[in-house]
Amino acid sequence: MSGIHSAALAIGVELTADLSDGLENARSRIETRFLEGGTVLLGVLDSVSKMIETLDAMMASLSGETAERTRADLADIMTRLAGLPRLEEDRQQGLTQIGEIERELGEEVSRMRETLRYLRTFALTAKITGAGVSEFAGFAEEIIERIRYGSDQVESFAAKLAGLSQQLKPAAVRGQQILASYRDLVPKIAGELERGAAQLTEHHRQLAVAAQSVRKLAGAVQTKLATVLSAMQIGDITRQRIEHCQSSLAVIDDYLESGAGRALGSDQRARLRACVLSLVYRQLDQTRVDFKRDTAKIVSTVGSFNADISAILSLRKGMNDDEGTGNSVIRQLETNIASAQDVVRTVTSAASESDELSRSTGLIVRELLDGIEIVRVVRTDIQYMALNTNLRCSRIGEEGRAINVVTSELRAFAGQMDESAESIMVRLHRLEEFAGALAGGAEASDDGDVDLYQGLAAALDDIRQAADRMEESLTAVDRQGQQAVQQMETTIRKLDFQAELGDILESCAEQIGRDAPSAIPDTSDIEGPMSEIGASIGRLYTMAAERELHAAIFGAAPAPAVSQVGAGLSVVPTSDEELFDDALF
Repeated sequence: MSGIHSAALAIGVELTADLSDGLENARSRIETRFLEGGTVLLGVLDSVSKMIETLDAMMASLSGETAERTRADLADIMTRLAGLPRLEEDRQQGLTQIGEIERELGEEVSRMRETLRYLRTFALTAKITGAGVSEFAGFAEEIIERIRYGSDQVESFAAKLAGLSQQLKPAAVRGQQILASYRDLVPKIAGELERGAAQLTEHHRQLAVAAQSVRKLAGAVQTKLATVLSAMQIGDITRQRIEHCQSSLAVIDDYLESGAGRALGSDQRARLRACVLSLVYRQLDQTRVDFKRDTAKIVSTVGSFNADISAILSLRKGMNDDEGTGNSVIRQLETNIASAQDVVRTVTSAASESDELSRSTGLIVRELLDGIEIVRVVRTDIQYMALNTNLRCSRIGEEGRAINVVTSELRAFAGQMDESAESIMVRLHRLEEFAGALAGGAEASDDGDVDLYQGLAAALDDIRQAADRMEESLTAVDRQGQQAVQQMETTIRKLDFQAELGDILESCAEQIGRDAPSAIPDTSDIEGPMSEIGASIGRLYTMAAERELHAAIFGAAPAPAVSQVGAGLSVVPTSDEELFDDALF
């Protein structure tokens, strides 16, 4: 036993300095490095989680009610746009009917003028014929004056009718131009809107598919990150096991310095220390193997993130609108909607013109009705005057016969005026009716056009807002992905455990392995000290693997310690798996 005694004395001095320092160096560096790595990984996890939130929000907006409402609104707008030519055709038919009535009125006015010329001729004839009859001296002048007044009223009527014609002609010409433009332009615009809406729907579908793929990849990265963060517990496990090794060395040193330890023989003391050194070596060796295996998995998993993030960024580029159809579709839709708004503005302007024309026509019609009533009064006056003259002629006999013939003709032609006036009245009432219908149609069209214009503006606003949100989302995904890449590169550098930390553990294990005995010495004569030291060391353990190694040298370790947590008790995990389970989230 003298060899063991000598080796133990030498190791006692050396371990106190070199091994303890090496273990403390390994413990502190592992703690620092894993804390740094965990912090960076949490940053990566935060970036990926934000990316997933952004993608979820984007997919919700792509398939949400707003997008569906916008597409439905566009479909309704296209239907209403397609109906604009028909509305303008109805308006032009109303103008055409008003124009036809105006021409018919012109013809009636011409006939009335002709009748008035005949009346004037007969009145002059009556004046000449009755020149020698004193009883008829004032009659001719009076009837000529009434005919002249009637002619003035007819000319005033004709002037107002001409004013109406001047308004109708340019409105009709402009209406035909607008109608021709509608027939050519509106179907094209409606077709472009329909194609644009279909392209936008397809683009949203493709974008949603791509976003779902990115979301799936990001979710896989998130899961891997959670796994790595759980696996990072190997750092805490390794730190604890190193501390337990340090504490084991302190336990044997304290025991050997105690009264009970000093009471032992040198050989017994050396064998006690050799048993603890063997335990520490085995604990360190197993810790080194576990650390190397688990950290290799961590580095391998983290290394695979680069491919995942690169795939995410690649898909993100595919979601870009620079060379796709996204923004170009939206820009084209904006252009088409702006064109549709121009058409609607023209429709609104035309409707306003029709409304103004209707109001103006209504005013002229009322003036014409008043004018034709005056003409009818003049016609009645002429008839009564002629009738009175006929009666006088019958009373005076042969002398009034010639005048009687002339006044009879006056009464006959005055009757023709009455027919013309009645025909004009009928047409004026029709004109008033069509003018009112034109006003009603213009008012309804104007309200519809305003609604259509506002609908186009609302659709355009929805599309632009959706495009802005989409661009913001894609930019955020790109930024979060780039941030994750940068953090990942930092993480890989910080998680190169084996290059430094693994080498330190290897060095510590090799150092104690050179000095620890290859076989456990006989301890049958020191069972009491072995049991006491074994119990003290056994109470340090938190993992089953430690207790298994401990049992091989010192026998079964005592039950694991408990710690107060809040108001209840929490048992310290008894295995690596339990520690990993505690770390999962």
